[in-house]
Amino acid sequence: MNNIAIIYDLDETILPASAVPDSTFDPLFEALRKANKGKIKDAELDKAFAEMKYLAIDVLSDKYGFSKKMDQVAKELLTTMDYSFQLKTYEDYDFIKTIPGIKVLVTSGVIKLQQAKLDALEIEGDFDEIIIDDLYAADRPGKKEIFSRIAKKYQLTPDQVWIVGDNPDAEINAGNELGMITVLRINAEDKKVPGKPMFTISSFKELKKLVTASLKINA
Repeated sequence: MNNIAIIYDLDETILPASAVPDSTFDPLFEALRKANKGKIKDAELDKAFAEMKYLAIDVLSDKYGFSKKMDQVAKELLTTMDYSFQLKTYEDYDFIKTIPGIKVLVTSGVIKLQQAKLDALEIEGDFDEIIIDDLYAADRPGKKEIFSRIAKKYQLTPDQVWIVGDNPDAEINAGNELGMITVLRINAEDKKVPGKPMFTISSFKELKKLVTASLKINA
């Protein structure tokens, strides 16, 4: 049944940030500390580095006020470093394979790093399409434009497109602005839901129930 498309985020949606080895970004952290030259306090840098696993470098730069030199250093290293690691998806990942609809994975970040994650996970065959939103591309479209293009490609209306992710300020906000069905993945113990998603889930099993129930109602 392909009259809907489900667009999945990668980091903290399919791949837990904790799965990325702590040592992955050590060379980058060292270089950024040198380039910082005291502009940002060590404690703030430590916070930024702790968030590196699940936030894109451009988001961190804006959030913590990286200097132009730090941005240059980050770009040089992130696009040239060798990434070698073993990764695992969330335990409930296999439910994705049983959910009806066109499956698209859209992830933002540095192409080399995001592709290394995909290679390690070996999940590319599970999706009809995978798109990496390259943050260093001169003509970067961003998630909102990518979502719009996907809908047009598969000739779907906004209410036939589901957006599943963990970031209320990125994919969820973009989906809301386009009138698509937004689903925020949260931890089961979370009591406060950030942003304004249409639905929240703590597992892909819950997502399957939402999708199948919706398809029955609209049949």
